[in-house]
Amino acid sequence: MKKFKKIDILRALKKIGLKKGQTVYLNHKLFKLGDLCEAKDRNQYFKIFFDSIYETIGKNGTIATNTYTFQTLRHGKKFIYEKTKSTSGEFSDYIRRRKESLRSQHPVFSVTALGRHKKYLCANNSHHNYGYNSPYHRFIELDGKVLNLGLDAWCNPFLHLAEYLSGVPYYYNKLTNVNYYKNNKKINKYFSTSVRYLDLDIKPKLKNLKKLEKVLIKKKLIKSENLGSSKIYLFSAKEYFNSALRFLEKDQFAFFKISNFKKNRIPYK
Repeated sequence: MKKFKKIDILRALKKIGLKKGQTVYLNHKLFKLGDLCEAKDRNQYFKIFFDSIYETIGKNGTIATNTYTFQTLRHGKKFIYEKTKSTSGEFSDYIRRRKESLRSQHPVFSVTALGRHKKYLCANNSHHNYGYNSPYHRFIELDGKVLNLGLDAWCNPFLHLAEYLSGVPYYYNKLTNVNYYKNNKKINKYFSTSVRYLDLDIKPKLKNLKKLEKVLIKKKLIKSENLGSSKIYLFSAKEYFNSALRFLEKDQFAFFKISNFKKNRIPYK
């Protein structure tokens, strides 16, 4: 694994066009980038990355990221709004724990934001993870940028937003009522969650996912830069979302192959 420093992070962020005042959505696999020389432990590793991004976008910028808690839906675990750890990775949980952060209300697909637009993104949302007035819908409205760290550009939640709005047949809206606590009080609310049918054999069409990425790169809508052992990417969430919708308009199975739909069983009749 290659070694790099904070100055390399700042230089790479500048080269891909991250600027003051931008609203940015983080998707990350930081371990793919390699060894950050100044970091003595994981917490310092995360802090250096966070500080680099925050210094680049400034006090008028906004940072958002997934803070999903799949254990609440899959295993019936409690969702304690202030405490439940994210399953979206340790960097996401580092951002969630920062005192200036605001977490959205969904008990499975929460988003955490900090900065200028944190309340617009993560307060008074709808009860659906991808629907109208969800953090993702509002992020599109802000024309925010997606910043992928160590992940290919196609790995981002705005692909799933496009699938949801296209009505693909391998997703459905699951009524979601979990053990939800906030401010030491039990919250009795129903939510809905767009999820895949578990009994379907779903495989990604990597060729088409890469094709979507290449279309945007050719139009100079995705910028990339080497950092350590991998790459970072920056692109408009709205442009990516709209391009994914155009693929799905032509073929609702553009991005995923399903080989075991069965007649007279949900979702095929």
